[in-house]
Amino acid sequence: MKLLDCIHQQLGKLKNPTLKELGTALKRFPDLSDLIQPFITDADQFPYGRNVIYLNEHVEVLVINLPPHVETAIHDHGQSLGCALVVEGKLLNSIYRFNENQIERAKAYTVQKGDFLISPQGIIHKMSNPHTERMISLHVYSPPLFNMSNYKDQQTNEILTDLV
Repeated sequence: MKLLDCIHQQLGKLKNPTLKELGTALKRFPDLSDLIQPFITDADQFPYGRNVIYLNEHVEVLVINLPPHVETAIHDHGQSLGCALVVEGKLLNSIYRFNENQIERAKAYTVQKGDFLISPQGIIHKMSNPHTERMISLHVYSPPLFNMSNYKDQQTNEILTDLV
């Protein structure tokens, strides 16, 4: 079965899914290593590849290609919740929180190939690839991403305003 057929079958009928429903749907996907290859894109607008491969009024699916030593901006997902499956490589997920009107890193953990990354509504995070191999992941958000916010990086003092 092709990836888009699988996405349509597992996610196409979901309306306002929960995190558990998104995760359950992703777990039903067959081995993605081969199926995802045609959808991996190189860096373009961002320092990493970002390819929206499916979108309807309830669900958005994208493939992220995070090259070695690259990271996303610190961001939230607006009103969306989401879940991602690491298909290749591994990533460092850093969770942030507000402390006295400043944003600070609260914790960080590694997500390995085959493991899930959960993004409840309102979470602020950054994905990093401190490794020497690329990281490829499949992300599902509901509702589709809209009104995302980026936050100031406390180390560089840079405000990142582009959509992640």
